[in-house]
Amino acid sequence: MYIDDDIARVRRLFSDIKRRHTSVSAYDTAWVAMVPSVANSKLPQFPQCLSWIIENQLWDGSWGLLDLPYIKDRLSHTLACLIALRTWNLGAENVEMGLRFIKENIGKIASEDRYNPPGFDLIFTAMLEDARDLCLELPYDSPPIKMMFTKREEILESIEINHMNEYDKSLIFIVEGIRRIVDWDKVLRHQNKNGSLFHSPSATACALMHTRNFSCLKYLNSILENLENKVPSAYPLNLVTGLSMVNSLESLGIARHFKSEIKQALDDVYRRWTENEMIEGISSASDIINMSISFRILRWNGYDVSPDVFLSYMKNSDFLLSLENSSQAVTALLNLYKASQLMFPGETILEEAKSFSQKYLENITMDDQNTVLKDLEKEVKYALDVPRMACLERIEHLRYMNTFGFDDIWIGKTSYRMPFISKDCFLTLAKKDYNICQTAQQEDLKKLEKWSADCKLGDLHFARQKLVACYFSAASTLFSPEMSTARIVWTKIAILTVLMDDFYDVEGSIEEIRCFVEAVRRWDTTGKCNYSDNVKILFSAIYNTVNDIAQAAWAFQGRDISTQLKEIWYRFAISMMKEAEWTKSGFIPSMQEYIENGKTTIGLEPIIFPSLYFVGPELSEQTILHHEYSSLMQLINTCGRLLNDIQSYKREIKQGKLNSVSLFMKEYPGTSVEDATEWVRLTVNENTQKLLRNLLQPSVLPRDCKQLYWNMLKIIQLFYLNTDEFTSPTTMLEHIKAVLFDPAL
Repeated sequence: MYIDDDIARVRRLFSDIKRRHTSVSAYDTAWVAMVPSVANSKLPQFPQCLSWIIENQLWDGSWGLLDLPYIKDRLSHTLACLIALRTWNLGAENVEMGLRFIKENIGKIASEDRYNPPGFDLIFTAMLEDARDLCLELPYDSPPIKMMFTKREEILESIEINHMNEYDKSLIFIVEGIRRIVDWDKVLRHQNKNGSLFHSPSATACALMHTRNFSCLKYLNSILENLENKVPSAYPLNLVTGLSMVNSLESLGIARHFKSEIKQALDDVYRRWTENEMIEGISSASDIINMSISFRILRWNGYDVSPDVFLSYMKNSDFLLSLENSSQAVTALLNLYKASQLMFPGETILEEAKSFSQKYLENITMDDQNTVLKDLEKEVKYALDVPRMACLERIEHLRYMNTFGFDDIWIGKTSYRMPFISKDCFLTLAKKDYNICQTAQQEDLKKLEKWSADCKLGDLHFARQKLVACYFSAASTLFSPEMSTARIVWTKIAILTVLMDDFYDVEGSIEEIRCFVEAVRRWDTTGKCNYSDNVKILFSAIYNTVNDIAQAAWAFQGRDISTQLKEIWYRFAISMMKEAEWTKSGFIPSMQEYIENGKTTIGLEPIIFPSLYFVGPELSEQTILHHEYSSLMQLINTCGRLLNDIQSYKREIKQGKLNSVSLFMKEYPGTSVEDATEWVRLTVNENTQKLLRNLLQPSVLPRDCKQLYWNMLKIIQLFYLNTDEFTSPTTMLEHIKAVLFDPAL
């Protein structure tokens, strides 16, 4: 299955962003078409827009997005086009068809309460006044239209525009709806450097008609020149488009094919971020969306961005009120919630943002929201149920493939599409790439099954046989074909640590365990102890596998890591023996003593350390000896031990095993299980934030290597999110089937 052509096709899209970044808006095209010529007011300044209107009427007489189910949106597009055509006495047949559509559908406005584009009540009624002046035959005395005019008067009365010293930007964005009563000098104070009014072609065209402002004309000319006589709903949007493309590529699991293109796009976004040139939205909600997406993607890709950009919103008492009146409120708060999860220690503004957005999302009733995203409710529920640090890449890639394109319709004053977000070639490439990766993973499984049989691991009847689950923990994050060796190394060691844990917990007597530890210390299969069959099988498997990995690491990086591997396994064996002796003797250690020992017994270092040598970057001795390595291990070990304890404490108490939750309650008498669990969770959160900061900020250890620690954290988080999915998998089996065996169709 070849994907080179698909990759080349996506690369061409990156170079195309600045030229074609959004679909044509019939509404905005109509407003630009209404502008009279600077040289002769009896002629249109942009006749090419009139041609587009005539050529792009839909079969039912309307204009707009045919597959969008909201009648208000279609009516706005259609009425604007009719006014443009009648203004210049063109397209008589088109006008008749359009009038018929409006007459047949105007009554539906009263029943469509859920969806109200920004400024609709003011803009649509203002256009109805223009239509009446142009003698367009519409039912102006019908109840729906009378109702709209009544609502218009109520809105105008409430805002008291004549008493304003300065107009709010949301009013400037919809200026075509209040153009007969505004002070145009006040309006033009909001003009952007490019001549536009908040990057809106329709608002800018309206301003040009009333002021003859040269900068407005220059802005509209630039659109038609750069976009081949097409008018979008907003311009420019190449910044948002670039971010959206990067987000799509990362979310589909194909970003690794476009590293240079992604870096170039994000460098441009970061430059604008640092120079305060981010495109400003027309409401608090749209600003939050833009800032949240930019912050999340930039921070995740290692750019130095401060969360202080959210201060003005979180400290603004009118922020929630403005959101409640916004059609984008849910989308805004969902993006803010996602961004807040990339929190570093001490970033209180993100703590506030997370708390605020989470409460809002938990309490919304989706039916009451003005939303056009049919799958938004599912997205909100998933985001709340599964935190970012529990989202494994391959599961997320599958989810995104299944919903890809659902968010390609955006809403300004009317609807428009962001075609670069939902390009078919993205999805085609993602599915092909997914299946290529899955084929490689299935080959890995065959090798691992042979290795397990050669090691006679199936003869260890006391132990959990978790080959596929352990491999899933590697393949769900290290999914590309070139990561095959890293996946196999990770899986082999993960399996051996599980077997060793079961041997210590279930099978081995203290004498056998001590004998096993001595064998690991001597690193010799011919020891003085009288090994049982179980000890022989288990130690031989560890001995041979670790030696093979050391040889492979030498081939990959030209370094001998056998000494470090032996030391890691000895520390692991010693700590496991100490825990077994505590359990079998009934000794109760202090909580701190238990956690310190438990950081080793969780068994993560034997998995992570050798895997570091197979993910790509060259690792020197100095890098591994750097304190960053030990710091990262401390963080992930603490998280691993405590997350395991949260979900397993009930079972382990019954089994007589030690656990940080029960030890906390013993050390602090009168403490409830809830209090103990909360302390554990807070400790995990603190360490998670430190780990994330280390991952995303430049340091000695390469990002690809640090990513292994984050991968391990996410695996543990998912395994122990609600239950102990590793010991008693239910949901995990569905994930394993989807990721490893079901092809993307």
